[in-house]
Amino acid sequence: MTVILHADADAFFASVEQRDDPTLRGRPMVVAHEVVACASYEARALGVHAGMPVGQLRHRWPEVVVTGYRTEAYEEASAALFALFGRFSPLVEPGSMEEAFVDVTGRDRGDPAGCAAALRAAARDDIGLPVSVGVGRTKLMAKLASRRAKPDGIVVVDPAREAWLRPRLPLDDLWGVGPRTVEKLTAAGLLVVRDLETLAEGDLQAFGVTTALARRLVSIAAGTDDATVRPRGPRGSVGATRSMPSTRSRSAVEALLDEQVQRALERLADDPRVPRRLEVVVRFDDGVHAAERGLLPRPTRVVDEVQAHARVLLARSGWEHDGRGVTMTGVSIPLPKA
Repeated sequence: MTVILHADADAFFASVEQRDDPTLRGRPMVVAHEVVACASYEARALGVHAGMPVGQLRHRWPEVVVTGYRTEAYEEASAALFALFGRFSPLVEPGSMEEAFVDVTGRDRGDPAGCAAALRAAARDDIGLPVSVGVGRTKLMAKLASRRAKPDGIVVVDPAREAWLRPRLPLDDLWGVGPRTVEKLTAAGLLVVRDLETLAEGDLQAFGVTTALARRLVSIAAGTDDATVRPRGPRGSVGATRSMPSTRSRSAVEALLDEQVQRALERLADDPRVPRRLEVVVRFDDGVHAAERGLLPRPTRVVDEVQAHARVLLARSGWEHDGRGVTMTGVSIPLPKA
C-alpha cells in the first residue's frame, strides 16, 4: 500500500522567530510588516489572524510581540526542512516553503506512525521546529490528516479509517475546492463526497464545475485520487508578494513592489538562468486582482533594471486611476528552461 506523509511546519515564520529568540517562546507574537503574516499559536488563541493590520493588533492586544520579517532565516529553515524530508525519501513534492508530501512507501518498515514520529522528532532535534504530519494512502488523505494534526501532532488515516471517512467528507473541506465551486455544488444538493458517488464528470460539468475539477471529484468519490508524489524539478519561476493596509500612496506601493522584486531575484541564488519576462500583480481592497506581463528590455537579473520595468508594468495596470486602494503587490519572474 502507498504510504504518503504530509509534513507541515507549524506557524512557520513565528516558530522560526521563537526558535531563534528564547524570550519569545510561549508568548503571543506575530511576524508582520504592517499586516500580520504569521501568528504564533499563543497569539491565535487570542483571536489574532493573518492579514490583520498591525495597528488594530496593537490597539486590541498590546501584549502581543511584533517582529519583522527575516527572509534569510526563513529560507535557511526551509532548506533544512527539505534536506530532512530527503533523508526519509527521495520522493518529496513541495507544497510551499514549509510543507511537502513525502512518499515513504517501503521505507516506513510497516510502521507509518513510527515513520511520522521519527520525522517530527528529527525536525525538533535537528532544526528546532515543530512539524505536524498527516499519513494517508493518497495526497488528499495525508493533507486532511495533517490539518487535523495541528498543532505539533500526528494523525494517521489507515485504510479502515479512510473507508469510513471518505464518503462523509464535506465538499468544502476538500483541498483545492474553492468557495465558488462549493456554492455551485451546494445549490445542486451536493454536500459530502457520498453525494458524488453516482455522478459522472459530465454531470458535474453541467453544474458549472470545470473539467479538471470534475475529473478530480469523481476520482475522490471513487477513492482513486492522486497518490503520485512528484519530486521538484527545475523551478519554472521565482516570485514574491506582500500584503499591506489599503493605500493609494504611490511611494508606498512602489517601495513595496521594489522590495518584492529584490526578494524574488534573491531566490534565484546560484541558478544561472537569466530572466526575460516579468509579471506584476496588484490586489485591490475589494479582493480583485490585476496583473500585467511583459518582456524585460533585455534579459537581466540586475535588481535596478528589473525594478524599473516592474514599475512600468505597475503603471500599466492603471491602479492610480482606479479609485480603489491597494492591499498587495507582487512579482512573478518566469525562468527560461534550463
